[in-house]
Amino acid sequence: MEYQVQMVYQQEDVAALVKTLEFRRRPEKNLRMARKIGYPVFGFLLLLMGISVVGGTFTMGIFSPVTILTLLVSLGCILGGIALLRRADTRGMEKRSWERYPNKGMTLTYTFYPDRFEEEDEVSGLNSFEYLSIKSGNEDGGHFFLFTGSNAAHMLRKDSFIHGDPATFATFMRKKAAVTMDSVE
Repeated sequence: MEYQVQMVYQQEDVAALVKTLEFRRRPEKNLRMARKIGYPVFGFLLLLMGISVVGGTFTMGIFSPVTILTLLVSLGCILGGIALLRRADTRGMEKRSWERYPNKGMTLTYTFYPDRFEEEDEVSGLNSFEYLSIKSGNEDGGHFFLFTGSNAAHMLRKDSFIHGDPATFATFMRKKAAVTMDSVE
């Protein structure tokens, strides 16, 4: 055994995973900043436009096929505005992810061997993985994220290593899985 990690995920851990997924979707820093500002602004403008058109249509009281089409476009603006505002709400996304997380309070154990690693929990039991199943990795101040798909990750808390040194884990993963632990800003 090279490393062993035993942990119970907390809400902060799921929040860190959400932030990492957001970082991975938009790796360009300037683009992340533009979206962080643009989503709420354009969401609010779309919402305002949709509501004003609906309000104006009902105030005028003129109903025709063109009016109905205008109302449908306005409804699309309102829904688009709501979607942009929700997308900009990172804290809300973190909270919703934690509420949907099925393994609250469950102890997970990851054991890393020279040829494979294993994940064990009370529900799924023992699962074994080849290092080649890890496609990419990320690291923040308190976690390692080992991605097997675009949204599927094994999350390891650095303070939960019970065997092995977390300071050497990134080097170990580079050798075994041929991935680097890209830093999450």
